[in-house]
Amino acid sequence: MSKQFFTQILVAGAGVTAIALAPLAGAAPPPPCGVEGTPACAVAGPDGTSAGAPGTGATAGPDGAGAVVPGAGATADHDGADVNVPGAGAQAGPDGAGAVVPGAGVQAGPGGTEATVPGAGASTSPGGASVFVPGGSASADQGGARFCVPNFCANAG
Repeated sequence: MSKQFFTQILVAGAGVTAIALAPLAGAAPPPPCGVEGTPACAVAGPDGTSAGAPGTGATAGPDGAGAVVPGAGATADHDGADVNVPGAGAQAGPDGAGAVVPGAGVQAGPGGTEATVPGAGASTSPGGASVFVPGGSASADQGGARFCVPNFCANAG
């Protein structure tokens, strides 16, 4: 192989390398995750994972998980779970569960249960139960039972 031919190959190879690396040399590195204006990104490591895009995000790790979107979110861990959306929410854990929507709610736990809607409700516990509606109510426990309607009440026990 001639010295001139070898030199041409080296020069050509150097030119191709310079052209190939030129875009890398001028490119700015992407901004880190979580910086405003950052496009979607994800990170994974020994302590968990996270992913995000403008206005949304999710994380998961040994201590639990969570996610958010505009106006709503959810989390879960060893103590329970909860979720929220505009005007409503729910939660559950070792001590019970509950949920609310506009004007109504329900909860249950070791001490009893309870439910309410506009103008009415009901509850139970180890000691008894009760209910009320517009113009009436009723309750019962170990001592007896009672109910009332307009202009009349009755007791038993």
